[in-house]
Amino acid sequence: MTTIDLTDIATLWFSDAVPVRMLWRGQRWRVTDQPTEPEGLYWTTHAPDFIAWRFQATDEAGVSRVFDLVRHQGGQHWTVTHVYD
Repeated sequence: MTTIDLTDIATLWFSDAVPVRMLWRGQRWRVTDQPTEPEGLYWTTHAPDFIAWRFQATDEAGVSRVFDLVRHQGGQHWTVTHVYD
């Protein structure tokens, strides 16, 4: 798993309300699987106050990773919370 800072911000682009591209740490990433909303990872009994996505993305060099991202309600930025190599 890649070490991240909790203020690690990403920019997401969407198509039909689903992430398709991302800019993270100055690199462009293309979503290469079906993104999911991993609610069960973050809450079980109460509605969350954030939106979350998990997806695999591939950079321009062909490196693929799985990302977990969250956005707090009302916020404009996405925070990368986990990266799996």
